[in-house]
Order: sequence, then structure tokens, then C-alpha cells
Amino acid sequence: MVKMFKYAVSLISRRKLRTFLTSLGIMIAVMLMTFILFGMTDLQDAVLTQFNSVFKPTDLYVSNSSFAMGGVSSAPRKEDVQNEEKVVIDNNVVESIKSIEGVEEIHRIFAVAGFDVYLQGDDIPYPRSLIQAVDLSADNELFVNFTGDDPVLKENGIFVSNYVTSFFELSADEIIGKNIVLKSSQINNFGSTPNTNTPAQEYTFIVQGVVETDNSAFWINSDRALEILAQRGGFKDKEEYIQTVGYSQLLVSTQDGKTSQVEDALVNDLGLTVISTKTIVDFVSTLTAGLTIALIIFGSISAIVASIGIINTMIMSIYEQTKEIGIIKAIGASDFQVLVIFLIQAGLIGLIGGLLGLSITYLLMKVADPYVVKLLSDQGFTAVTTFFHFQPLNALYITLSSILVGIIAGIYPAMKAAKLDPVNALRYE
Repeated sequence: MVKMFKYAVSLISRRKLRTFLTSLGIMIAVMLMTFILFGMTDLQDAVLTQFNSVFKPTDLYVSNSSFAMGGVSSAPRKEDVQNEEKVVIDNNVVESIKSIEGVEEIHRIFAVAGFDVYLQGDDIPYPRSLIQAVDLSADNELFVNFTGDDPVLKENGIFVSNYVTSFFELSADEIIGKNIVLKSSQINNFGSTPNTNTPAQEYTFIVQGVVETDNSAFWINSDRALEILAQRGGFKDKEEYIQTVGYSQLLVSTQDGKTSQVEDALVNDLGLTVISTKTIVDFVSTLTAGLTIALIIFGSISAIVASIGIINTMIMSIYEQTKEIGIIKAIGASDFQVLVIFLIQAGLIGLIGGLLGLSITYLLMKVADPYVVKLLSDQGFTAVTTFFHFQPLNALYITLSSILVGIIAGIYPAMKAAKLDPVNALRYE
């Protein structure tokens, strides 16, 4: 076997350039497969890491819409919501949720949009104008590294994120105590059409603290947010707003081991939309599975093309080495030994392509990783510090697969070589 291996190595070393060019097809296929196995796993891990950094497994985000987290229902007009057929999350619904076994706490969440947000004295607004309100203090684990004297939001207090301080080029200590001004935006939320339906309004808040978080940029007192929403929507008071529109979202904290039970009750009994850890995991898994299938198809096509290249190379090698095959068969080599020699040759071509593909992919991952992390950070995925992770076990599987592809592609040429008649082979010119 050792002699056959050495002979196979000598065969491919005679045509180094051709061997290299043939292995390129395998290399490309391996690079695609590597990005599939590594990249999809890394993507899923990045999303779940970010999600788990701001969301406990026992927490549930509850909404009456199809997408609960980060909703941008800014200030619904009274006339626009009266005829809508959906569950209104009012105080009665909140009480119903409280009665569900396993529910520990319920926190109200409001999303206030439709404003341009300025640091007083600055003419350039912060680019992300969504303001969130939640009846949680800054010492809650939803917030990270709070800087300020009072973690409980006052009526005219506002928390800002570290992104805001960076944008206005101020430290946490410098921005605390300054005024943040909310001015009615002249642009609709989802386009460039001037907003003429909402009257011009302005609200001033005092920066009460700075938090490091990935969830939003601004937070205000929930009762104050409710007043603003009612005023902008044309409602008589906060009570009418709650009865007509309801709470934007609820953060429902559940007992450990009761989360699924509570989620089922919220969905089936109350008709609410719930986002949980399971929801995110299922969504991400479905998304990555779809992308993986698509990429596997492309990778398989590349592997087929690479196999055709190996077959052509091996057949050319047989024609060039016909006389040599006749000699080794004449001195006693069996058909099986000739078959094995050429299968080893094909497997080595696959191995070379696999190692080249893995090496190049590894280098590309190392180079691209900081740029991908920065891109994700710019999109709010600040919990992700590294994206690409080299996985030795998957690398081994890919290497073995590339060898297998080479061997399978080499079966026909190897059988052709094994069946050569030594007498005719010796006469071949």
C-alpha cells in the first residue's frame, strides 16, 4: 500500500500545474461549503448572542401586532384605530395576564416615534428618533452600566445610550443635566412625504443618566410617554388612549419552567402575539436553514463541476501513462492495485483542493472578522465581539468530503486504467 501511495504521489507531482488547476474546482466547492457550515452557524450564534444579551429566557414580549419587538407605532390617531379589529391591550387585558399561573411581573412598553431628537443648542438631530418608555428602573438588567444619580426616570427625565453620547461627542458626565428636545418631525416615519396630519409639538427632557444597551437610544417615563401619545393622537386623556389603542407592548416576566405555559395562554386564550426566546430561535433556525439549503445547492454544483475536472484530468493521465501502466502490470501489478493507485491519485487531488480551500477560507475569515463585527455593531449587534469561528471538527468533515469527491470522480478513470491489457498498453505510442 505504501508503494502504491508513493507511486500515486509521483504521478501527480509530474504535472504540478495541471494538478493544481484541477484542484481549484474542489477548492472553490470547499470554500463555499466552509462558509455554509461555518458562516450559517456563526450567523445564528451572532443573532442569538445579541438577543440573549437583552432578553432573558423567562421574559416574553407581548403585543397585539404581528411583530412585537421594536414596533414603531408612534402616535396613532383616534379616528384611525377605532375601527381596527384587534385585541386592545388595556388594563383589563393586563389583569387577565396577571392571573395566568407562572406570571411574575408585567411592565408596560411604549414606542414613541415621529420626533426629531436634538441636544439643546445643537442643530443636527440624532439619526434614530425612536423613543422608548418602559416602567423599569435603570438598575434592571435590561440596562447595562448605568451612569447617573437616580435610576428611576422622573416625569421630565430621559435616559440616553452610549451611542447618543458618542454622536454628540460628549462623555456621560458631560451630557447628564443637559436638555434633550423632541420636535415633531416634518417627515413621515416610512418615507420622505411631509407629515401634515400631526400638529407641531415640542417637548423638553433633562438627561438623567446614560446606559450602555443594545435595545434603543432614548428612554422616557412611561406615564409621560402615555401623555404624549394621547395628546398627539387626539385623545381626551390617557385613559381613553389605553381603552382605544392600548399599550404598545408588555414585558411579561415568568417563573422559571413556566414560560411555555404562559406563552400558550397568551396566544391561545387572549389572542396576543408573543415573542420569546423559542420564537427567536425557531425564526433564526428557519432562516439559516433556508440560506443553508440555497448555498448547499451552489456548493454541490461546484463539486459536480470539480468532479468533471478530475475525471478529465485522470483520463488524460491514463492516456499519457498507458505504456507505464502496461509495464507495472507486466511486472506483476494486479488490476486491483492499478485501480487503487489511480483512486489514491484522485483522492490526493481532492485533498489538495480541500486543504487549499480551508486555508484560504481561514485567512479570509481572519481578515474579514473585524469588519463584519463592526458592521454588525453599527446595526446594533454590539454583543457580538467575534463573528467567524474556525471549527476543527467541521474542517475535518469538509476535508474528508473533498477526498471522497475526488475518489468518486476517479472511479471511472481508475477502472479504465485497471482494465488495460498490458500487451496492448506496452505497444501504445
